[in-house]
Amino acid sequence: MNEEIIRNEEIIRIEDIKDILIKRWKMILSITLMTTLTVGIISFFVIAPKYEASTKVFIGKENTKNENYNNSDIQMYQQLLKTYAEVITTNNLIEKAIESNDLNINSEEVLRSLTVTPSANTQILEIKYISTDNVLARDLIDAVTTQFIKSSTELIPNGNVKIIETVKLPENPVSPNKKMNIAIAFLLGLMVSIGLSFLLKFMDNTFNNKEQMEEVLGLPVLGAIPDSINT
Repeated sequence: MNEEIIRNEEIIRIEDIKDILIKRWKMILSITLMTTLTVGIISFFVIAPKYEASTKVFIGKENTKNENYNNSDIQMYQQLLKTYAEVITTNNLIEKAIESNDLNINSEEVLRSLTVTPSANTQILEIKYISTDNVLARDLIDAVTTQFIKSSTELIPNGNVKIIETVKLPENPVSPNKKMNIAIAFLLGLMVSIGLSFLLKFMDNTFNNKEQMEEVLGLPVLGAIPDSINT
């Protein structure tokens, strides 16, 4: 049985793991700090912050004296939410909203960051838009909502679309999540550096001391050459 086979069958003990970590602690610390610092710099100074503006609108039946608002009406408007959501995300509506408010953006760019979500089992639509410009995000949502209310009366003449949550100027960015990015970078750097330490250990085919050689070979060591000889 040659030395390579013997070393492949060697079982790593807790003491061995401890020795590996102690021996490579500088490398582990350096890689972890470098990874964390790099991601921190990118998150704070490279990636542009993005802001999210949103509003909520209620879609129902126009209140009249001659008609009652019953359960069938509620179910109908709940089912129409997806239709209204599709209407909001059409190029024609977005272009009209942009033109009427003189916004410096094109409809294709808006549609990439605009989301319209029907709230389950309700008559409420939530409209959200994400942009690196918080003022543009607010103005865009306001313009789209206004245009949607105008267009909705043409689709459902007796419908009632009402804003129940006005859009506000977003103050805090929704991305990047700096704390989360730094935490992930720290854990990733730590895992990679520890993994690299064990890989270097497994690739090292040398014996570090005579005790290790005796344990692996099962033979006594008669002598050892010191690292340096005092004269």
